[in-house]
This record gives sequence, structure tokens and C-alpha cells, in this order.
Amino acid sequence: MIIGLNVPFTFIVGYVFAGVALMLPLAKNFRAGGFLAYAAASLLCLPLGGIANFYKHFPFIVFFGLYPVAASLQEKWKIGRWVAFPVKAVWFDGMLCATWALFSEMFALPFDWMRDWIWLILIVGGTAVFFLYEWMMYEAQKLVSLYVSKIDKSGGRRTKTNPQTPRDDVGDVFGGDFGADVPEEGADESAPGSNSENKESGGESRGNGEGGQ
Repeated sequence: MIIGLNVPFTFIVGYVFAGVALMLPLAKNFRAGGFLAYAAASLLCLPLGGIANFYKHFPFIVFFGLYPVAASLQEKWKIGRWVAFPVKAVWFDGMLCATWALFSEMFALPFDWMRDWIWLILIVGGTAVFFLYEWMMYEAQKLVSLYVSKIDKSGGRRTKTNPQTPRDDVGDVFGGDFGADVPEEGADESAPGSNSENKESGGESRGNGEGGQ
């Protein structure tokens, strides 16, 4: 957004990419975090071009920065897209009209007749532009949520497949075989391979050996 404020003809790209960046906490349903990110971005942009180019920063504060949070709340409350679209379209058109009313003296229209029809142009043209913007940001939110979920799942798999289990010989300063024949307390001595079985088999082999001699 800072680049969009300071580089000519890039402020629209700044709105789009700033909105996509604000979707990252919303992908994990951190709506409070998304709002705090919007507030932080709005405040940080003020001394870095937002005051000097406030006519560019104003639409972000009023609409573009808040739109991802509003879309996330729409999903949470399960409001249909075509039910919410008229409300958000009026919000978008209102932002355009407010921006024009505040900063109209800074813009020169190519034709004089456009000043007589400027409000109709803003409402009709703004609704058409918002239809495309709504579709684009909806698809962007799905992609962001998809990649965030993949990163989260891959991290979980790494944790499960590579558990940090202690080695058997940790703390054994005499070597890995020291104390291997000592049974644990409460262990089943009748289990196959237990020390008692080994002792009995050893005793039998010694007995057989003595008898053979």
C-alpha cells in the first residue's frame, strides 16, 4: 500500500495487494487479528505517504482495508453472496462518491458534460467495477485459505512423523549395552526374551554341558 501511495498510477494495485495481504490472518478465522492488521496498515501508511496523498489513502481506510474483514464476517454469519452484494455495492459506491466530493477539485475530467452526470457515472460504473472486484477478491480468499491450510497441515505432518523421542542410550555413559539385561520394575518375567528365560535356558545348557562331560 505504501508503494501504491508513492508511485504514480499504482494505487489501484496497492489496494488489491494490500487486501490480499490482510486475508492471511482471516484464513485461520482470526478476525480480530485481521482488523488489527488493517488498523496497523492504515496508521503506518499515514507518515509514509498517506498524509501527502490522502486522496489515495482515503479509499483504503473507508473500504478496501475493511472489505476482507467484512467478507469474513459474511462467511461466519452465512449470509448469501447475492444477499450481501447490494449492501457492499452501496458501500463501494458511497466510498467513490465521498472520495469525489472531498477531492473533486484535484481531478480534471476529460469532458465538461461528465460533471453534470458524475454521480450517475460513479454509481453505475462503480457497481460494475465492484462486481469484478467482488469476484476477484472472493477467488483470492479461496486461494489464500487453501495455501494457508496446506502449510498448516504440512507442519502438522512433520511434527507427527518426526517425533523428538529420547534415545535409548541417553544418560548411559558406559555404552549402549550397559544395563540392558536389567528388567524394568513390574515387567513380565515370563515374556519371551526376558532375563529369567535367558537364565533358565543358560542353566539348562550348562546342565547339559556338565552331563555331557
